[in-house]
Amino acid sequence: MSKRTSLWAWAALTAGQLLIAAAADGQSVSFLARHDYRVGGDTESVVAADFNGDGVPDLAVANGHAVSVLLNNADGTFQLPRDFDAGGDPAFLAVGDFNGDDVLDLAVSNPNGAEVWVLLGLGDGSFQPAQNVHLGGRPWSVAVGDFDGDGVLDLAVGDGLASTLSLLLGNGDGTFQAPRSIVAGSRPRWIAVADFNGDGWLDLAVANYDTNEVSILLGVGGGDFLSARSFAAGSQPSCVTVGDFNGDGVPDLALTAQASGEVSILLGNGDGSFQARRSFRVGRYPWSLAVGDFNGDGRLDLAVANWTDISTSVLLGNGDGTFQEARSFPPGSYSVAVGDLNGDGVPDLATAGGGVVSVLPGNGDGTFLETPTFRAGGAPLSVTLGDFNGDAILDLAVANFDSDNVSVLLGNGDGSFREPSSFGVGNHPSSVAVGDFNGDGWLDLAVANVSSHDVSLLLGRGDGTFLPARSLAASGFPQSVAVGDFNGDGWLDLVVATGVADYNVLVMLGNGDGSFQTARAFRAGHDPRSVVVGDFNGDAIPDLAVANYGSSDVSVLLGNGDGSFQPARTFLADLAPQCVAVGDFNGDGRLDLAVADLYADRISIVLGIGDGTFRAGQDLSVGPRPFFVTVGDFNRDGFADLAVLNVYSDVSVLLGDGNGRFQTGRLFGVGRFPNAAAVGDFNGDGWPDLVVPEDDGVSVLINNTPP
Repeated sequence: MSKRTSLWAWAALTAGQLLIAAAADGQSVSFLARHDYRVGGDTESVVAADFNGDGVPDLAVANGHAVSVLLNNADGTFQLPRDFDAGGDPAFLAVGDFNGDDVLDLAVSNPNGAEVWVLLGLGDGSFQPAQNVHLGGRPWSVAVGDFDGDGVLDLAVGDGLASTLSLLLGNGDGTFQAPRSIVAGSRPRWIAVADFNGDGWLDLAVANYDTNEVSILLGVGGGDFLSARSFAAGSQPSCVTVGDFNGDGVPDLALTAQASGEVSILLGNGDGSFQARRSFRVGRYPWSLAVGDFNGDGRLDLAVANWTDISTSVLLGNGDGTFQEARSFPPGSYSVAVGDLNGDGVPDLATAGGGVVSVLPGNGDGTFLETPTFRAGGAPLSVTLGDFNGDAILDLAVANFDSDNVSVLLGNGDGSFREPSSFGVGNHPSSVAVGDFNGDGWLDLAVANVSSHDVSLLLGRGDGTFLPARSLAASGFPQSVAVGDFNGDGWLDLVVATGVADYNVLVMLGNGDGSFQTARAFRAGHDPRSVVVGDFNGDAIPDLAVANYGSSDVSVLLGNGDGSFQPARTFLADLAPQCVAVGDFNGDGRLDLAVADLYADRISIVLGIGDGTFRAGQDLSVGPRPFFVTVGDFNRDGFADLAVLNVYSDVSVLLGDGNGRFQTGRLFGVGRFPNAAAVGDFNGDGWPDLVVPEDDGVSVLINNTPP
């Protein structure tokens, strides 16, 4: 690679690594990934129903402080949530028309308030102020049915602490009679409703958490029930639902067994009794389940929300009461609901947990839309892009923190990647950067290693393989590495943020042959975590911006052009700046900064003045624990956008307007614990895609924004 080409590579970095295409109309963005919606709180229950009468199911979520309603746009995407008060601790939802106006209403339990709240729908997706009914105890799940045969819906409410459930007979106007107590079993957590003995009266199935049983209470009309009869249901049953799983026309039961990570199936005999349970493995701590025909074979299947597994298990039914081996889809949740959310005639899933509602479109074959994930090494932490084998297709290089290596995944040009090749580096690699460090025209890699306190250099052979790593001595606990030509000699140099218990960035000047001069330290702030390169004062000399986690600020070091830097200028960020990215966000030709603050739950925009100083811009709320931010033009309107990773399982894309402001983020699901991101066109369609290293590998989000 020539000096001119090396300088061009640095110029691309100073432009913020944007993929700015020819401007195209459009203020939307979409990726082939599940869509997530942040509602906040402890999302314990989600239901799908049509609350505004447009014929498509909407979502309602009990989130621990309110009931959030997300109206469907009729394409499987949803409007921003609107919150309705339902007491101090809304937990579990049920849907019905409680006042006979042909508009759906909501009933929600409030465990800490010992109440049930009823929200009467107005037919436009909004609700009247909630009315509450005091029950005592700790109300848990709510079930709906006409238990006294008067044509009016009633409520049955489980008690999470006692051995009874409460029956509230409806008056037909949205109010209810005083609750009646019915003996069930110990800690009746969940209630399902069906006619189990075929006598025309609704019966109850109650999951009793403490006694590992399901109680059957047969209705006899008038709101009365026979004494409970119990059947073994597995260890700590938390949820029960009804379906005909063997096709005999008799309702059967499915229950989650939390302690054993199983689903229990009890086939009904048609007389109110049930056969001995059969168990099927799912994930850890299954919390709730729902029924649907996910593969269109006419047999009922199950979807199970696994809380600690961070997954949703899908069990396809065989039609005889047995199920195929569970297949898991992220994310995990407390609750799962089924509905055709995008109008394609195929059932989809909505899950709720961790303050997020996730929508998983069904494929019609029993699978659900997944972000493609490709295997890397142990705990992939950082990713960079380049054409490592000279085929003009983007490849990936991934730093794997636990396995002490870099995985190289060669691209196929269609958004997929080949099996990884691994190359050893130092201990606990945390960051990887790309450049031609020896001038041979082939891309090389530089890797910052936290625990061996060095930088590994992998020189590329041009065929996707690399020479054995060379170690460059550093100091501190290297967290981040970036590339630029800091002394103007045409050769690429390195800068390293040294991390915990240090205050420096290290500059290593390249000799052009793959070797580097001894590192020189320049003081930044305490615990520098992230460093980027850009020309912040317009003198055509690369400068540095550093996110300092320990001192809660951002340092800007202006370059002198000889490989040295002026004393750092400090700009206050917030509580814990974890990552900094660079781009021109307001279209004035001057580089700006976006800073991810780990504990303030936001991105701070700092606008460049053009002389190396900055002024405060917009603070962007992005949800819990923003860990990483990068820049791209994801809707190809010519303006810089942001992609932000939250520590748990999603990436938020915020579209810029070219004036330094950004729209509310749109959430797209990835795997567990995403760590970083890079932007590139992986399938050759001219649209910028995203690649995200996460707990299970590398997720690739293909951009499918409508032109």
